[in-house]
Amino acid sequence: MIKLRQIIMKNYNILFGFSVFLGLCLIAYELFYLKDSQNIFFERKAVAIVNDVDITEDQFLKYAINLGADIEEEEDREILELILERMIEEELLVQRGLELDLHTKDVQVRKELIQQVINFIIKIENAEPTNDQLEDYFLKNIKRYESNKKIQINTIFIKSLDPESQFLGTEYDYKTLENKFDQIYNDIESKSFTEAKNNYNQETFFEIPRDLINIKDCKQYLGPTICKTLSSFKKNQISNPLFYQDGFYIIKLEDNIKPKVDSSFFEDMKDKVLFDYNNERDDNRLKDYIQYLKDNAEIKRYSLND
Repeated sequence: MIKLRQIIMKNYNILFGFSVFLGLCLIAYELFYLKDSQNIFFERKAVAIVNDVDITEDQFLKYAINLGADIEEEEDREILELILERMIEEELLVQRGLELDLHTKDVQVRKELIQQVINFIIKIENAEPTNDQLEDYFLKNIKRYESNKKIQINTIFIKSLDPESQFLGTEYDYKTLENKFDQIYNDIESKSFTEAKNNYNQETFFEIPRDLINIKDCKQYLGPTICKTLSSFKKNQISNPLFYQDGFYIIKLEDNIKPKVDSSFFEDMKDKVLFDYNNERDDNRLKDYIQYLKDNAEIKRYSLND
């Protein structure tokens, strides 16, 4: 009980610290209500009325339960009275905030209120999709997941002559190494990529794996730009010198494997499919709701040139 009182008093101090901001956030909070709760403490439909605004039993019960109060315990009655008093104070702050038009004047309050309304919209009937729904979504968007292919690469790294130069990675930087690049490509053509690597490759901070890696892991070693380029390469294709961090890479794509799209692949990708499905569903739900609001609103648009 002491701990619960401390929680309430701590929140009470925070309440006055943020005052009207937190009060207005409760506008969105009140969109939610406690379902299927039994009235086990009060017989009235409202536990308090603040300037003609009801604080309902359901609101009170949810608030108390969220704070950890036991509404059936007689010894918690004093705590419940403190909780009710806090709710009254918050309602007063909400009303005062509306009187001050903070929801239209204060940018932070508007952002928080908008976000709470969005959260409310996307949570409506937010049932988890079935496995069949996920598989159907997966197949309709198969190209998105096929991009998770694996590549095997071999690299020759040539460090820039002056890593501290302001021209690092520029055409000037390339020109200073152009003769060496020509020698490397000549060796690749007349001998082999492996022999050219033995003759010219310089050490880097990290060793790029020679095993198959997916594009996501490739980005950790060579960055997104180079890996995007490599993803379109054909087997045994060799790149032009590609700059990354402090030098140039000549890269040979030794293998390029697209994942086999079957049931096991779906299982491997299931978490990502679920994430994508939920995101797209929420986006569509929000778009539909906003369109509904527009269709039922009176909106006047004026020329921006006037």
